Amino acid sequence: MKKIGFIIFFIGCGDIGEGYKWNDSEPAGFYRNFGTRGYDYGRGASYSPFDNGTIITGSQQPVIGQQKNLWAIKTDQRGFSTWDKSFGGDYDDEGYDVISTSDGGFLFIGYTWSYGNEQQIYIIKTDLHGNLKWENTYGGSMWDVGYAGLEIRGGGYIIVGYSNSPGISSGNTDMLLMKIDQNGNQVWMKSYGNEAFPNHEWAYDIEIAIDGFILVGSRDRYENGSKNSLIVKVDDFGNLLWEKEIITEGLINEEAYSISKGLDGFMYICSSINSINNLENYKPRITKIDGSGNIIWQRKFEANGFDYHQFRANSSIYENSLYIVGTSVSNSIIGYRSNVFVTKIDGSGNIQWSKPHGTSNEDDWGWNIHERPDNSLIVIGSTKSYNASLFDIFLIGINSNGVK
Repeated sequence: MKKIGFIIFFIGCGDIGEGYKWNDSEPAGFYRNFGTRGYDYGRGASYSPFDNGTIITGSQQPVIGQQKNLWAIKTDQRGFSTWDKSFGGDYDDEGYDVISTSDGGFLFIGYTWSYGNEQQIYIIKTDLHGNLKWENTYGGSMWDVGYAGLEIRGGGYIIVGYSNSPGISSGNTDMLLMKIDQNGNQVWMKSYGNEAFPNHEWAYDIEIAIDGFILVGSRDRYENGSKNSLIVKVDDFGNLLWEKEIITEGLINEEAYSISKGLDGFMYICSSINSINNLENYKPRITKIDGSGNIIWQRKFEANGFDYHQFRANSSIYENSLYIVGTSVSNSIIGYRSNVFVTKIDGSGNIQWSKPHGTSNEDDWGWNIHERPDNSLIVIGSTKSYNASLFDIFLIGINSNGVK
């Protein structure tokens, strides 16, 4: 087992959308929003191969100031809803990720305060039409959250997130990895943290490696440093092989929110990072690594986000390129306004194009992106535009050039 920390000095950055100007007349494939009277957030989406549609997860708050439920929305190819279901109980429940499973159904991953002890990992399995097959909670006596997952070869699922429960974590919040079978039964659960120091660790995404899995997230060193991106490699049974912490110069916060494998076989990590000069402003940074966690290159892009605007990226299934999604904020005479942006880069980090989405007078957030077999793109997020109440779930369909 190796534990390696290294300092990265970086220079140069690229504008995330050079000439990033709003154009209300620019056409797009479709914009759809789904909402109730309260705050509704889109967190994850996946392509549904059995009907060429999209499955969405997030949360809905039907009554302002009351509890929120995990919300599942199924759409057709053009983004029109075919069904929606809410899951949960009398307290807050939320979905962060959804998997289109090989049996034609869906697996929703998130957390619940309604069932079990305190905050629990919440996993829901449905069929293609949203009918419940099973739902389970997992964790200990404190706070446990499921953030992302994968269906694995041979059956079952791998779930990644974090835990603050005694007996699971080392005393503070730790990265968590769990394997469950096709019926939701827990096979094993592991956590990864630094027991020697009072740090906290979180895991936000996972990717399959040749000989196991790679988790990405962050470590908070508090008085001894800052938040740093954390990369953890485990074998097929969750045993720790190595961890690497990306430590940047100065007290800069950086958190890794996504990892995806390119067609070149390398891994691409997308993180949110601020700077000494502007601690409130966060930008996306892409880090390309090999299978041993060695950094091949890093590039930071000039978007303007806040700490709650997470940046993510997903690899193309057709070429060695990457699609970055997030939120960029501008300051105008009416105050701060934000737009969704989507940026395409090649395997060397060069920008191919960058496009904004939403409207010019309200807030629109980008949260996740995936590519469909027809080379089009689906973006999920949240919006205050298009007659939304407070925030609606925002679904965007665009072509491979960012528009349609």
